[in-house]
Amino acid sequence: MLRKLYGDMTRNAFAYRMLIPYVVFLALLVLYPIIANFVISLQADGLWTLKNYQQVFKEPVFAKVAFNTVIWTVGSVVLQLLVGFVLALLLNQDFRGRAFFRSIILVLPWATPDIVVGVAWQWMYNDMYGVLNDILFRLGIIDYYLPWLADQDLARLAVIIANTWKGFALSAMFYLAALQTVPHELYEASEVDGANVFQKFLNVTWPILRPFVVTTTMLTTIWTINYFPLIFTMTGGGPANATDTFVTYAYRTAFRFLDFNRSAAMSSFTFVLVFLISLLYLRALSRKEAER
Repeated sequence: MLRKLYGDMTRNAFAYRMLIPYVVFLALLVLYPIIANFVISLQADGLWTLKNYQQVFKEPVFAKVAFNTVIWTVGSVVLQLLVGFVLALLLNQDFRGRAFFRSIILVLPWATPDIVVGVAWQWMYNDMYGVLNDILFRLGIIDYYLPWLADQDLARLAVIIANTWKGFALSAMFYLAALQTVPHELYEASEVDGANVFQKFLNVTWPILRPFVVTTTMLTTIWTINYFPLIFTMTGGGPANATDTFVTYAYRTAFRFLDFNRSAAMSSFTFVLVFLISLLYLRALSRKEAER
């Protein structure tokens, strides 16, 4: 047994040595900041204490920030998945110029810098000169120009729509890649059996897409919770904290109010939340693998 173990370690020694730079790099850029942030969050008045966490949870604005984070995450994830799914189905069809439209629709939003997207949507939402109000007014949908970024409910909706445009391409690319793996013979066989469009989707397409949907949902949820530039550029968390999420509030607490310890506590709380979501996903994934 020991000889076999020693033989395996000897054969894999080269692979272990190749992994050392990656492990060191990961520890310096990921592990160290996480530990340092947690240490800072436990310091207050020169003492080791949970005071910063208590202040975070006792703040009147915390409930509103938590509500905003849930609305922001759920709204953005659902819309990104739906829009990406529909576009993937359309772009998977055989039509002339398919490669061109795939490049424009999928690459352009994802490749555009976050700050550029935020500024562009901020101007489109402008209550006096924005193109969105002008279009809606000309179509007779609204009777007056809406203050998109000045009203709390409209501001929440506005940042979710902008984030949907920015992030749907990732979901669409995942779905499109999955659709490319579906053998065309399965569709031909289902047509021979008399299956309609809905039945072909339910029995052929969906079983292959389902694992990609789960993975895309998890990744999109994590990235949306941690997404910072778009909200900060468009609204700065306003009006009246209406679009503040955990990450934007932690940033303003640190760099506007210079309370780095309390900001570290909020960041650590967000990290634990995202980590738990990842664990739930991995557990569900491992169960599905065991069932197979």
